[in-house]
Amino acid sequence: MTKRVYVERALFMIGDQGTGKSTQLRSMFQDWRLGTRGVIPTDRNPRNTYALSNERWLYLRLTSPDETNEDMARFLNKCEKKMRKRKKTGRPERWLARRWNFAGALQHPGNKRLQGPANVLAHFECRFEPERIRAVILSPDYDDNQMEPAKLRSLINSLRKVRNTEVIMVDANARKANGLLYADFFDFT
Repeated sequence: MTKRVYVERALFMIGDQGTGKSTQLRSMFQDWRLGTRGVIPTDRNPRNTYALSNERWLYLRLTSPDETNEDMARFLNKCEKKMRKRKKTGRPERWLARRWNFAGALQHPGNKRLQGPANVLAHFECRFEPERIRAVILSPDYDDNQMEPAKLRSLINSLRKVRNTEVIMVDANARKANGLLYADFFDFT
């Protein structure tokens, strides 16, 4: 019998293509609690799972499902597969009870297959039922470009309709300025 993956919190970095979403996600690792001694990973493909405590784990996904041309089912199935860990025992395999947290990137407006960030968040919420979702809109972005006001208003209004979702907007012009803000979202003390 399969068990559902338990997801506590999900952080989605939202911006246009090339606006610094993965850079902002990487900046979380300034926080020593994420196990990298404050060193931000610069590898093209860093590890995707990190221990937050004995029972809590973080699944980090730097690439947006838009960039990999995934549809909704493939994106959600990939997330679930990565967050499922099997306990190795002499007996038949059992699911290891872990509390998962997720941090990932989404493009706005997104591709036709995913139908935008709000749709992705709604499906993620329905599948994993996280306690909290935080949608982070990057504006101004990496290159100091502001999102158009009408586009921004539409995005915020659509994200606010997703259950258990809080929406914030950050200045993503500085590479490391917001890292501790993101990491604090995963602090349970």
